[in-house]
Amino acid sequence: MKLISEKIKGFRNIESAEFFPSTSVTVICGENGQGKTNLLESIFLLTGAKSFRHVKDKELPDKNGSGQASLDSVFFAEGRRQEIRVTIGNKGRTASLNRGSEKKASELAGKFCCVVFSPEHLELVKGTPAERRRFIDTALCQISPGYLSDLREYTRLLAQKNALLKDARNISAAYDMLDVYDERLAGTASSIVTYRRSFSSELEILAGEAYSSVSGDREVFSMGYLSTTGDDDDPFEIHRMITASRGDDLRMGYSTVGPHRDDLELRINGDPARVYGSQGQQRTAVLALKLAEAGIFRNKLGEEPVLLLDDVLSELDGSRQEFLLRRLGGSQAIITCCDPNFIERETDADVWKMHGGILTKEE
Repeated sequence: MKLISEKIKGFRNIESAEFFPSTSVTVICGENGQGKTNLLESIFLLTGAKSFRHVKDKELPDKNGSGQASLDSVFFAEGRRQEIRVTIGNKGRTASLNRGSEKKASELAGKFCCVVFSPEHLELVKGTPAERRRFIDTALCQISPGYLSDLREYTRLLAQKNALLKDARNISAAYDMLDVYDERLAGTASSIVTYRRSFSSELEILAGEAYSSVSGDREVFSMGYLSTTGDDDDPFEIHRMITASRGDDLRMGYSTVGPHRDDLELRINGDPARVYGSQGQQRTAVLALKLAEAGIFRNKLGEEPVLLLDDVLSELDGSRQEFLLRRLGGSQAIITCCDPNFIERETDADVWKMHGGILTKEE
């Protein structure tokens, strides 16, 4: 899978740009705040997923422009050239594939896939459970349209149930509605947890291999999916767990059990990495997780995903930088940084410059 070209109009601080990345490694250099991450963000949106910067669609168009942004790309996947057009405006994000009819951008899931690695991901190990759930969700939504549908339905039902819980203590009739919500949530939760467990199991194997390579086989990486509904993914058992938490839910005013409260436990030599891992061990674990994510995409799609590395090399020490760059072979990688010299020397990369939202090719 390769991005051949992208034309950007009215996106963030990029008024207009045309980008033709190398099929191997491309470096986008420039000072902070010039628009390098905006370029990577625009590429990631071609997947149909939400921005990896966790912002609302209305924040994406150029504030000084028409209020509408467009992203037109040509890419190679499934053995042929294809096209994606994403439009971002008052109606949110819409997209068309190969000049077909315009649909919700989320329907692009599985057509063009990216793995993003940014400095924020280095907090994945010691960050909140929400960050680890987001990591899983972002990956699964790209490669599993069914997961994306289930997650959206679960999120919608959960928001409605939580709104009801805030009033349920004073409205006896609300109990009947809570029964309805709990039954519907259980079925969707079962599907979500099943997807996540399967993904986590494959992730553990691939991340373990990558971690061993970085550590010289001196340490062992492992992980486990921690579900608030127990170890059984059966919808009837999950329904029982959700209804058993009714008292806590009413007391807290929100739903306390379900996949929205689950977590990943990351371990090094059997101990929780969040508590006992050194900074070096934690960063190695994150590096291994991102490489494992790319491996799962490769296994699922039968081809390499596009890798987007957002100024992450400056956050890694020399040995981890070299390991990551060695693992880029076969993938198309687009890397942002302030100083491209090290990457050029190691990879013979194409170099582009971003300044004030203006993108130019370095000759």
